[in-house]
Formats: sequence, structure tokens, C-alpha cells
Amino acid sequence: MFRRLQSGLPNDPVFPSDLQKLGYFINEKDEIRNIQNPKQYFHFFLSKNERVNELQREALNSATRSIVAERLENLGLRLIRLPLGQEATDRHVPIFASSDLKSKKRIIILFYEQQQDLGILSYRIICGKGGINHGSVVNMVKFIQSTHCSPDSQDSPGIILANMGQLRWWRRGKKALTQNSWYTIPSKSLVDPCYQFDPKLNTVPGHEDTAQHVNYMFNHVIEELTDPEAVIDIIGVASGAYQVSWFLDDEKNWDKWNSRIAAFASVATYFTADQINNQKFKDWLVQRGRAYILSEEPCNSFLADAGGSKHTQPLGCPTFSLGESYYAEAMLPNGYETIINWFNEVAQSPNYANPTMVYTEAEATTKINEPTN
Repeated sequence: MFRRLQSGLPNDPVFPSDLQKLGYFINEKDEIRNIQNPKQYFHFFLSKNERVNELQREALNSATRSIVAERLENLGLRLIRLPLGQEATDRHVPIFASSDLKSKKRIIILFYEQQQDLGILSYRIICGKGGINHGSVVNMVKFIQSTHCSPDSQDSPGIILANMGQLRWWRRGKKALTQNSWYTIPSKSLVDPCYQFDPKLNTVPGHEDTAQHVNYMFNHVIEELTDPEAVIDIIGVASGAYQVSWFLDDEKNWDKWNSRIAAFASVATYFTADQINNQKFKDWLVQRGRAYILSEEPCNSFLADAGGSKHTQPLGCPTFSLGESYYAEAMLPNGYETIINWFNEVAQSPNYANPTMVYTEAEATTKINEPTN
């Protein structure tokens, strides 16, 4: 029998986390382009070996994460490590929040999907048409900062970016990773399997999964770092929307937080009306919640009421389109203005309630009746 020694195995390739060294630059449209061929976007298929391609992509993603983090810091956001008080070398999950969060009277918090890195909305957009600001939260943060908390306040809302994705702790690298990044941890050789995930050693206490991260965000981050009188607008996307819905459906959580939550935008959720057990949360969701799903209809088109329709499952609140019909990750980059504008509308009136909306499928028209006072 023959065997191949470890020393004879091909080395695991190493790519620099630097756009220029990878052969790319950022053009005037904020898009990543190839230095040798400026018309070309990021080229994934560098090799016939899948791991080589994945490692190259992770290096480019790492470079863009650094760029996004720098831009967010320039916009006044600061990095916070969870659990609160952790040092850079301690096991932690990073989040971003407004540096003046404590003084804000209204706060918008984003719980994004668990497959994405902190601050990233869509690598598909970042590495293609649209560019870095559009494919990350940068443009959304800028838009929020251009708005006002309420008619009586010219101050902009505070911002908190939860981190539903980077919940795996790489001990040697001293940083939190998504599941996709975990597979690109340096290996002994090109053909060795990735490191085995240990739930005890490779997680952060209190953030072992997305449900616990949501719980910590409410009961520690919001509770300890914000003004107790500040109202909260929530954006949940995919697993983020799902876990926030479960959290608020718990009667104990709802009784504690309902007075502070002004509105909830549930994007690409898979939490349906029949899963709601808390009647108080169910009644509130009809009045102060909105769901947004994949649809060919124009952005902000009404699709169904809380009970659903022939083509739309019941999500417990009025359901709308964000103008994206294919990729859930493209929904928020293309539709955040619609959601923020709705939040601003809610902030205009303490007694806000969703208008009565009726969708007539046979005529494909939407009838909206404003609520009477």
C-alpha cells in the first residue's frame, strides 16, 4: 500500500485581503473592477479547484468588509463587542451602533440574515453592478442620517446593526466568522478538510445561535446602551425577521418591550400568521407591522392584508413588494428607502395604525382607505 506524506500534499493557497494585490480597484461608480480589464467585475472562477476559488473570494470579501467598516466609522458608527466589555482578543461578536446612541430618542435596529457579514447586504451587488455602498448598509445609513426622529426633533435616528451571521469564533484568528467564512480558515493543505466546529469552543457565550443573539440585543444592548424613553423601529430580514418575530411573540418579552417598539418591517420572512401565539402581538402587528416579499410588482405595491391572498401566504400584517423578484439579498439594498419612509410616517403620529387596504385580485388593483380618527 502506498500513502502520500503530509509534506507532499499541495499547500493551501493564501490570498491577500487587499483589492489592489488581488488585481482589483474601485472605479468612479464605486464598483469593484479588474485592473487589467476595467470592464470586468470580480472573476470567481480563477481555478478549476473549488477551494482556490472560495479562498480568493473570501480574501476579496475580507477586503470589502474592511472598506465598509471604515466608511461606517466615518459616518459616526462605532464597533461594539458583545458581550459588552469584551476586548479585541476575547471571544466576542461585533456589532455597529451610533456613537451618540444614548442621546437618541428614536433608534432603527437592523437584524439581517444569518448568511451575511456585519454591514454587508449583498456580495452579489458589491462585487457586481451597484457597488460597495449600495451592496452594504452604507447608503442606508446615510439615508437614515438624512431624516429626523420626529416632527419635534431635527435630530436623526440612532442606528444599531446587529450581527446575525458572524456567530462562529475562530480561536487562532481571534475573530468572529460566518459559516461561509469558517470553511475558508487556513488548512494544513489544499486537500485537508476544514476545521471541525466545536459548539463549546467556537461560539461566543450568549450568542450561540441567532435566537440568543436577538435576546442579547434586546435585553443587554438596547436596555443598557439606549435611552429608556427611546422608541425603536425594527428591520428584520429573512432569519433576522423570523427570530425577532419569535422573540416578540413570547408574552414575557412582549410585555417588556411593546411600549418602546414603534414599527416592525419584516423582509423576506418565513414566519407566518399561524405561528403567532400571542394575541397582543398579533393585534399590534396588524397595526404597526409590514411584511415585504419577493415580487414582480413595483416597489411599495400592496400585495395582501394580514390574512394573505390567493398568491401570498398570511404573514400577520399587510404585505408589500420591494420591487425585487429574484434575490432576497437584493431586497433591502433596493427598497430601504420605502421602509425608512414608512418608519418616518409612523413617527409622525403617536396613534399611527396601518390604513385599511383591500387588494382586489380580479382587477389587480389596490384600494386604500385611510383610518378615521
